[in-house]
Amino acid sequence: MTRHTLLTLLFSLLALAAYSQPRGVYDHAQHEMGDVLWKLSNITTFTLTNAGDAPLLIRDVRTDCGCTSVDYPQTAIAPGESANLTVSFDAQQLGHFTKYIGVYTNEREQPDYLTITGCVVTELGNAIEHFPFQVDDIYLSTDQVEFDDVHRGDTPQKVIMVLNGSKRNYEPTLMHLPKYLIAEASPTLLRPGCVGKITLTLNTRELHDMGLTQTDVYVARYKGDRVNKDHQIGISATLLPEFTMSERELSVAPVAVCDTLLDLSAQAGKKKMKGEVAISNTGQSPLSITALQVYNPGITVSISKQHILPGETVPLKVTINANSKYFKGRSRILLITNDPRRAKIAIDVRAERG
Repeated sequence: MTRHTLLTLLFSLLALAAYSQPRGVYDHAQHEMGDVLWKLSNITTFTLTNAGDAPLLIRDVRTDCGCTSVDYPQTAIAPGESANLTVSFDAQQLGHFTKYIGVYTNEREQPDYLTITGCVVTELGNAIEHFPFQVDDIYLSTDQVEFDDVHRGDTPQKVIMVLNGSKRNYEPTLMHLPKYLIAEASPTLLRPGCVGKITLTLNTRELHDMGLTQTDVYVARYKGDRVNKDHQIGISATLLPEFTMSERELSVAPVAVCDTLLDLSAQAGKKKMKGEVAISNTGQSPLSITALQVYNPGITVSISKQHILPGETVPLKVTINANSKYFKGRSRILLITNDPRRAKIAIDVRAERG
């Protein structure tokens, strides 16, 4: 190969690298939170999608006051993937508010700005509308709590808002908490018609396995209450592996390629809906699928091999039981791999069940 040919090849590679860029796209840049309750934490979510062809990394997130905090992914978002930025606003002052959030990524030097607006009030006229999960006269903001993309040593928190719709005082309590979960109620005693919160803290050092860990906790209506599936709150945590690799090691690492959406809606009406997702390894070393899990028992999956050689493609077979009596949580499949750039692959399944 001549020197001229080598230089031409080098400039071509540099040109390709220059055009390979991340591109962040938000589902919306402003969120109107409406009326929010005074002295309580209020949560909203922005979804960031990487529409580029290189990994998108959130380097930093800055807010304009201590009353606003943001929980965001610490690992890069692969091309075509999405991640959530969960914004918590601590409503300490009455009246209208506008808060700005600066998101710094590796796409550009200048930040992207997100905005939350609303009004802090002492009472909500139709408070029950904000609490869709009901346990007798106790109303909660959700019956599903997800700790996504955590690493060993993290202690992330999630909040469940609680409304006491009864005529007696109520002590917000969760039963059957696993060792890795701590629940704290504030205030510890809710008067009739008042709103409080339960803060859940995840101790990732107590999680045993990489990938998805799921459990159920139960809302107690009173002291000595018994476990009942109608009082159930689903908890999930996704623990990701840590990778520390040199540029040389990264250059020969496995590269996982697959779609992140399986659409089975055309099979609506069938008792069982089936489909496949092709998983390819375009890297230079074997791709290992160390965990293959589903978010609910209505989905079953199988794969012929969990070690995929470079250049090889294998099908992931998916079956949806449309008549499952218990189908709770996300219609999602989770894979944990040894691809350092894509340790987690989440495949959403779109289907209409009978």
